[in-house]
Amino acid sequence: MKSILLIILLNFLSYNSDLSKIRELYLNASRSESNCDQLGAKLNTLDVKSSVLLKGYKGCFYFIKCKFINSPSKKLIFFNKGKRLIESAIKEDPTSVELKFLRFSIQKNLPKFLLYNKNIEKDLNFVNENIASVKNKESQKFIITSLKSLNK
Repeated sequence: MKSILLIILLNFLSYNSDLSKIRELYLNASRSESNCDQLGAKLNTLDVKSSVLLKGYKGCFYFIKCKFINSPSKKLIFFNKGKRLIESAIKEDPTSVELKFLRFSIQKNLPKFLLYNKNIEKDLNFVNENIASVKNKESQKFIITSLKSLNK
């Protein structure tokens, strides 16, 4: 019994460490293709299917990767993958403040002609109204800090 609890505890600590790294990589991913690829590589080492939040970050990776792709058809493929993943993640966990923040940050930075911007105000309001209820203080700090930099 103790060994099972130890395994669960170690997995939880590893997940939190991975998530911290993912958040850090996400903030820098749009700055260079190398940074974007680092985020993708880190996400590929994890079982994205085991976490709705990781699924959302994987969707964000695809959106950011579009910035560094020259082929219009490949851009469209990556855009659609990203959209499908983040929308699916939000559908699975519609009360996740972090997922709504991720969608907000993506939609705020996408060109308007892509027509993927209908949730900007709704997501921002949701995040602002629910940020105080986020139990994970690291997640809460990440969202607050990121929102401030987005709204400059």
